[in-house]
Amino acid sequence: MSIPRTIAEPRNRHNADAAHWWTISNFLSFARVILVIPILLFLREDTPAGNLKAFGVMLVAAATDWFDGYFARRFHQKSDLGRIIDPLADKICVGAIAAYLAFFRDFPKWFLILILARDFTILIVGLFMTVRRGVPESNWPGKVAVTAMAIVLIVFTLDVEPVKWPFFWIMAGLFFVSVASYVPRVLRVNKTE
Repeated sequence: MSIPRTIAEPRNRHNADAAHWWTISNFLSFARVILVIPILLFLREDTPAGNLKAFGVMLVAAATDWFDGYFARRFHQKSDLGRIIDPLADKICVGAIAAYLAFFRDFPKWFLILILARDFTILIVGLFMTVRRGVPESNWPGKVAVTAMAIVLIVFTLDVEPVKWPFFWIMAGLFFVSVASYVPRVLRVNKTE
């Protein structure tokens, strides 16, 4: 006697959903968040050697960011969960490192507040858009701004004085372009509803 299809389907669907969660891409995004811990511990040493170790782990974290997207495309593992985890992992990493550098080094506190406000706003608007239209993809200005932010955090970590402030102001400009790029997307969603 065979099991009716309607009874068997939920278990198979559940297994498929669970398998979709545990992808290489999502694992790398989760790993990036975990890597914040050693980065902060090395920064706390407040020595050139500690800064170099923090920089090394930052490079590993940056590699996970690149590889999670690569594996998602290569193995067709794109998912709504991945679209949420990847930028969220970026925001946690950037926010935690920027907060440490703002409170214990010379990264501007006012800019930390702008970063946190932007990320919080993007999170809220992203949730709003997810409910109405599905999980939105990250846009290129946002990706460029996060990359520029990562470079600036590395420069501040290593305390590379000649380029620290010029890099900061370039990144600040990209940051504001990124913020402006989200406005039309939100307006488009509101118009279509």
